[in-house]
Amino acid sequence: MPERMDYLEKLAGDSADKHWAEIQALKSAHDKHSVTQARHVKDMENMKGLHEVHATTAERLAYLEQLVGDSADKHMQEIEAIKAQHVKHADELSKHGKNAGDALSKHASLGDRVVYLEKLLGDSADTHAAELQALKDAHDKHVQDLGGVKAAHLHHASMPERIGYLEKKLGDSADQHASEIAALKTAHDK
Repeated sequence: MPERMDYLEKLAGDSADKHWAEIQALKSAHDKHSVTQARHVKDMENMKGLHEVHATTAERLAYLEQLVGDSADKHMQEIEAIKAQHVKHADELSKHGKNAGDALSKHASLGDRVVYLEKLLGDSADTHAAELQALKDAHDKHVQDLGGVKAAHLHHASMPERIGYLEKKLGDSADQHASEIAALKTAHDK
């Protein structure tokens, strides 16, 4: 029996050591688990805070639908404004085309205008040619007249010659008149 007792004690001791090691391992695992659980609790609290701030999918979808709807409404208004401007510009273009057509119908064609200018310049050139010929003829006449004046001038005595001639004639005439008067006095005195 002592052997049996030793065997049982040994078995109970081995079992107690084994249980003690397992209890220590469980305590260690429990401590690790507690730390991990504390981290998970903290993460869950952070997650809850984020979820409170974060919009739900339905809220996000509603926001996007509103944004797209507002944008579509704005674009539709802009398109309507552009269409109105287009109609206005089309009317103005039509009026401008009509006014331009009226203006063109009142103006002579380019060909007519060129013909008019050519006629005007041709008439002007003919007039200028006739006037130039008249001036040349007048110039020639003046040249001839000047030649006549020069020739006459050559036949005329100079001023001193003319004065000398007049003095001589007057002197001769005075002498003649004096002798005639003296002769008349003598004849009268007799």
